[in-house]
Amino acid sequence: MRWLLVISVALGTAACGDREAMRLEKVKEAVCACKTSSCAELALKDVPKDEAKASPRSQAIARAMLECMAKLYEAERPSTDPDAANP
Repeated sequence: MRWLLVISVALGTAACGDREAMRLEKVKEAVCACKTSSCAELALKDVPKDEAKASPRSQAIARAMLECMAKLYEAERPSTDPDAANP
């Protein structure tokens, strides 16, 4: 009987983590689909604000979101090359 309780608690915890990862994955997809940094920043407001335990999966999703943001910021940064053609 105790094992049933332990297993149900473990499954409930795993399911909760999967839900959080799925929410983060949806935000990551929205951020990476953006063409401008302002769009991505707006999409980042949907990141859950509640207390969440960091897992390897959630950390990988967050890393991917940050990589997408970095690419957008890089694309929008003005060139410092004096020989570059003016836009």
